[in-house]
Amino acid sequence: MINVLRKNFIFLSQIVGVPVVDLATGARLGRVADVVATLREMYPRVSGLALKLHNGKKVYLPWRQVARVNASKSVEVSVIEVFSDSLRLSENEILLKETFWDKQIVDIEGSKVVRVNDLHLLKEDLNIWLVHMDVGIPGLLRRLGCYSFVNAIVRSIFSADMEDRFISWKFVQPITPSIGSEALALKVHHSKLSHLHPADLADILIDLGTDERIAILNSLDNETAAQMFQELPLKIRVQLVYVLPLERASGIVNAMAMDEAVDLLSSVSHKKLNAIKARLPKEKVEQINTLLKISERVAGSLMNTDFVAVPHTATAGMVLQKIKTEAKKFESIYYIYVLDDSSAVTGVLTLRQALVSAPEKPVLELMRKRVVKVHMDTDVHDVAEIFYKYNFTAVPVVDRRNILKGIITMRDAFETVFPPIRNEIEEPS
Repeated sequence: MINVLRKNFIFLSQIVGVPVVDLATGARLGRVADVVATLREMYPRVSGLALKLHNGKKVYLPWRQVARVNASKSVEVSVIEVFSDSLRLSENEILLKETFWDKQIVDIEGSKVVRVNDLHLLKEDLNIWLVHMDVGIPGLLRRLGCYSFVNAIVRSIFSADMEDRFISWKFVQPITPSIGSEALALKVHHSKLSHLHPADLADILIDLGTDERIAILNSLDNETAAQMFQELPLKIRVQLVYVLPLERASGIVNAMAMDEAVDLLSSVSHKKLNAIKARLPKEKVEQINTLLKISERVAGSLMNTDFVAVPHTATAGMVLQKIKTEAKKFESIYYIYVLDDSSAVTGVLTLRQALVSAPEKPVLELMRKRVVKVHMDTDVHDVAEIFYKYNFTAVPVVDRRNILKGIITMRDAFETVFPPIRNEIEEPS
C-alpha cells in the first residue's frame, strides 16, 4: 500500500465531469464523460477522452488534441480535426471509469475483496498513466465532492489527514477474459494468489460472484484449488461443483482429502455423484463408496485415507524419503505409522524423531509401541475426548483386525462434535 500523495499525481475523479474547452475560442464543447487508456504499455496510458457533447452524444477525442489539464476545473483542447462521429475504441483501449469504478479487487495484504473507488494517475506534462487503484474511503469522498469538508473535520480531531489506500496496477490483472466486461472483477495476479494460504483464498472467493470464483479456480492447479476448496463453506462448494466443467470439478475432488471429498459428494445429487465418480481413479471410487455408507456419527465417517505409513523394516532415512516424494498426497505428515506384514499397526513415530535420527536407524528402535487409536465404529464424541486428553493432532483409525484404515485430524473431529462453531465460521458475515 502507498500512502504518499505526490503533486504530480491526480485522480480520475478530477477529470471526469469537468468542462472541455476549445483553447482557441474559449467555447465549451461539452464535458468529460470518461477517460480512454491503451493497454499496450506496462501501465495503461491515457490515449483519449470520451467527450459528452451538449446534445448528449458521446464522441471520441484523441489525446493528441489535449493542450492542458486543469484538475477539477477543465480540460483545454486544440480542435484541429473533426471529432469521431461515435465513441469507438481501438482493440487495446478501455474506458477507465466504466471499466474500474465500483468494481472489485483483491487486496493481497488483507486477503479480502475491496471496491475500486477511484483511480490514481501519474501526470508528466501531458502524458498520463494509470498507476494505482484507490480503494480507500477518501477516494469515495472525492467522487462525492465532500472530501475536503470531511478531511477538515478529521484533521481537526486527529491532527492528521485521512489516509489514502492504494494498490499498484502491477499487482492488478483482470479475472475475466474480457477486460471490458460488465462482470469484470480484479485481482492480484494469479501467481500471487497461489502463494496465499488456502483459508485466505477461500475468504476471497466468498466475497466474489460465481463467475469470478470459477475464473480464479481455473487459474489454479488441482492441488492448490483443492486445498482452497476445502476451506469454503459446504453450500458454496456444492454450488461450484454444479457450475464447474465436469472434468475440472472431478480433478479438484480427486485432489481433495478423502474425508473432505466424501463430505462434498454426500451433498450432491446421485447424477452428479456418479458423473464425478466415473472420472476418478478406481481405488478412490472404492474408498468413497465405502465411506459414504458409514454413519456420520462414527469415526469411520471422519477419516482421511491418505496417511504416512511405513513397513516395520524401514529406517529413518526411508521415512524421510517417502515424505519427501509423497508429501502432497498426505493431509498430515507429523505422525508416521509403522505396519507389520499384515498392515496392522505396531507402532508410531513422529516426523521430528525421523529428522533428528541417523538415516540408518530402524523405525523399530524409534517408534512408540503403545498406539492410541480408534475403531471405525467409535462414536465421534469419544474421538473428540481422545484429542482433548492426549493433545494429538491426528489419531489413527483401525478395523477389528488392527488394520490401519485412515486417520482423523483434530479439526475434523471438533468440527463434527461442535457443528455450531463450524456453521458460524462458514456463514459469510
